[in-house]
Amino acid sequence: MANRWLGVALLFGLFLIVTAPVPAQTVKYIDGVFVAPRGGSPIELIAYAEANSRGMLRMQHGTLDDAPLVHEIVSVLVSVPHWQPVNPIVTTAEAFREEQAERRTLRIAINKLNVYALGVRIADLEQRAKIESLLISVRASYDNPGYAFVVIETEGSYQRFFPMRLTPLEK
Repeated sequence: MANRWLGVALLFGLFLIVTAPVPAQTVKYIDGVFVAPRGGSPIELIAYAEANSRGMLRMQHGTLDDAPLVHEIVSVLVSVPHWQPVNPIVTTAEAFREEQAERRTLRIAINKLNVYALGVRIADLEQRAKIESLLISVRASYDNPGYAFVVIETEGSYQRFFPMRLTPLEK
């Protein structure tokens, strides 16, 4: 009888050890969309736009003034459950006023960091010379500033566009 209780106790102890949470299993990231500029600390992107049925953008949260000025981007962190990053775009403020505004779609590389946090590399935004050529191609100017939008979407293809200003504030 004593051996039987000892066997049950060992089995129960083994069960507790196997199912115990290990604190170093996964890293917890803060929910949100963050951009890491070269030589700076990460910035949370708090403003976002959505596209209407004609493709024009409309700010849904915040304003374009809330978009940080970024010269070069090292990486982007998307840590929003059930949202996936898709190809970002570079365009101007005309995208909010005109359907035919110039846009350039960029390619990305995605690195899964945990269950829903994703590291995103946008190679075209890592060097200022490439950014300048993109801004010229979308006809950006100081009066019509250029923006890069980190685009995330749900499984139902609902998209949000998080802006970052690429055109300097002064001439």
